[in-house]
Amino acid sequence: MRVASATVSGFRLLDGVTVTFEESTTIIVGRNNSGKTSFVEVFYKFLGSDKGSFSLDDFTLRRLQGLAEAGALWKQADQARVDGDPEKAAKLEADAIDKLPSITLEVEFAYADEDSLAPISKLILDLDPLRHDALLVCTLGLIRPREFLRAFAESGIDDISAFVRKRMSFFDRSFLAVDKDDRSNARELKLSEVKDALLCDFIYAQNLFDDTSRDTGHGLSKGFESYYRAIANTDGTVESLETALVDVATKLDGEYSTLFASVFGDLKHFGAGRMPSLQELKIVSEFRAADLLKGSTKVMYAHDGGADLPEAHNGLGFSKLIFIVLQFVAFFENYQKRQPRSGMELVFLEEPEAHLHPQMQSVFIKNINEYLKSKPDWNVQLVVTTHSSHVVAESGFKALRYFDAGKNVLEIKDLKMFRNELESSDKDSLRFLEQYLELRRCDMFFADKVILVEGAVERLLLPEMIRRAASDLRYQYVSVIEVGGAYAVKFRRLLEFLGVQTLIITDIDSAEASGHHKKTATSTPGAITTNVTLKDWLPQAATISELLAKLDADKVDTRVRVAYQVAETAGGAVGRSFEEAFILANAAELVAATELASAGVFQDGSGATLGVPTVLADSYRIAAEIESKSDFAFDILSLPNWGIPRYIKEGLEWLAPPSK
Repeated sequence: MRVASATVSGFRLLDGVTVTFEESTTIIVGRNNSGKTSFVEVFYKFLGSDKGSFSLDDFTLRRLQGLAEAGALWKQADQARVDGDPEKAAKLEADAIDKLPSITLEVEFAYADEDSLAPISKLILDLDPLRHDALLVCTLGLIRPREFLRAFAESGIDDISAFVRKRMSFFDRSFLAVDKDDRSNARELKLSEVKDALLCDFIYAQNLFDDTSRDTGHGLSKGFESYYRAIANTDGTVESLETALVDVATKLDGEYSTLFASVFGDLKHFGAGRMPSLQELKIVSEFRAADLLKGSTKVMYAHDGGADLPEAHNGLGFSKLIFIVLQFVAFFENYQKRQPRSGMELVFLEEPEAHLHPQMQSVFIKNINEYLKSKPDWNVQLVVTTHSSHVVAESGFKALRYFDAGKNVLEIKDLKMFRNELESSDKDSLRFLEQYLELRRCDMFFADKVILVEGAVERLLLPEMIRRAASDLRYQYVSVIEVGGAYAVKFRRLLEFLGVQTLIITDIDSAEASGHHKKTATSTPGAITTNVTLKDWLPQAATISELLAKLDADKVDTRVRVAYQVAETAGGAVGRSFEEAFILANAAELVAATELASAGVFQDGSGATLGVPTVLADSYRIAAEIESKSDFAFDILSLPNWGIPRYIKEGLEWLAPPSK
């Protein structure tokens, strides 16, 4: 038995979106403000809290607009009634009620024939033996909509949103078991019945941990308090502690009667003891172990010298890790203790990478999965929200759900579906992407925009080129990925699937048309390109002359643009590589610099510096003689006034405007 999917409507950015769940761990990724936390919060507000804590701000903008329209329609209905038109008033009232907002969370369960169905028996409404599904529908809505609208009309408040902000008590949660194939077939459920089927627990990123000597947070100590509550009545040491507390309480009772005797006597002088409804007062001791631990228990770290150090003397990362582990253990113990035991449990873990160094992030997610597998009696699924490329790399494509709010409408993209599709159509690309994901810790799943570059030189210089040509990009999360000359095309399917705006900076790679396609200058008649990206993706041209004739529009495919070498000025020479393009754009600067590591390539056989016309005319040979491309990149950074090659400048300017 497991949760197969969840559909959310009307909650913040989440409106009609469905997230499918893996059997073990589901990883939710995406840019900032893409709705990841909201997905966790909607579960907490419906299923994690006994009271719920919804507010007006939880409704989507579209539903808030509907609320405003409902208020206006109700007032029109009142006016129609005054005008003596009850039929019109009744229709306006019905329209107003239809406009009132609601929030829904639909959780679909899947089960197998061998599963015990007792925990979800109240959710199963069909009699079809071939079906193995159940649907829980959680709704926040107005229980008495007419009473609510009448109260608004009588309140004297013009803005219905302002009225709701003070009257959220009109909204309440309800839970239904629904037959998804016949939604008229439904049964109302109590929250306790829902929890018989599904428990939800949460671990948030911003736990209170102190990293100061004052040690005021005691995050780990609080974690152990929670663990105590989970194991109470299941451990012999707990029973011993409770027995000891009873003995202490008995001794204190005698002390209390002596200590407070005069107080009780004074109370009688004020008439308290003479009132017939009041009995004799007595103070007795009552100790509960959980309360005793609260604020009275500290975690200490043993030191080699024999001294114990407070928990704040340990790093935040280690404390965070221990706290998370304690929470998992406590959740497991609570699940085991619950009678009747719930059918299953969802554990939501928000940004576990907070305070954990990269290696620990990878190890953590791997070990948590192994821990869950080691508990066969715990039917649990884990949902993790993360910005960590290390967590993503350890999890692989199957577990990823990408939240894309780039077009102002949230779309959930299932990377498991992407992987399955690629496995059937392009196994080589899939193998490459999975290996790249594991080895290079790819962060494109969290980026606002992506830049693919060919080599180390472009990667080293890109931050400065962005500062000069497209400074707005400095304030966006841009993922720069070094892919080499032949591999950018391997990212095509993934980039198209994610829909993130991407710039590919690559070389035109001119070569001779015949033979073994030896490298050659772009000016060579009939030269072709050996760049697979340019031939097979963008702009799909094979010869250098065709590539140079392409317009800017030919270099764009939806949200992807390619940038390759072009002439710096009309009719000028075109570089084959970044190094040659840079030389053509900065010949005067390069020959004027005398302390470059690569200065020798700008000199003739006698050591004399070449003139600018010579450098421009012989740029292909000079670029080929550069021995260390990294040294050349650092040479560029040392130049006082250099220009960005035109093809890169144009590409960055295309990428710079905010995504639409």
